[in-house]
Amino acid sequence: MQILATFEYSTFLEIAITELEAKGITSIYAVPLDLRKKEPRLLDTIHRADGMSFIDKGMIFAFLLSTVGASKGFVWPGGPVIWGIAGAFLGFVIGVALSGVLYLIKRNKNQTQIKKGKRSEVILIVACEDNQASVVEDILWDHKALGMAMAR
Repeated sequence: MQILATFEYSTFLEIAITELEAKGITSIYAVPLDLRKKEPRLLDTIHRADGMSFIDKGMIFAFLLSTVGASKGFVWPGGPVIWGIAGAFLGFVIGVALSGVLYLIKRNKNQTQIKKGKRSEVILIVACEDNQASVVEDILWDHKALGMAMAR
């Protein structure tokens, strides 16, 4: 039976490996994952999207303020076309600025964002007999495994 577990690289991983070796389990493989080499992209492209968009709120505000500007433009000097374009531009700027502020707030609140070289994980593969599986599982969970799977 093989037990696969992921760990953050720390002393807990080293202690877990030492305890497993003390229990007589010698088929232990630790595979460190490579760190991200570059910062993740902020803006989406046509080929890659993460669901975060900066212009969606800008387009909504542009529509709203251009409608208000065009309707008020019949009364204001300059006419509805000028005020509609001015409202669209102003609404777009407000929407993009709002999206940027919300992005910064969410990024500061959620510090588990993927960054270049910030976290490293190790995949630990333990080959053991079926009767040792519960002992191995307990040791790995006790030493702060992030996740675990068993394969027969």
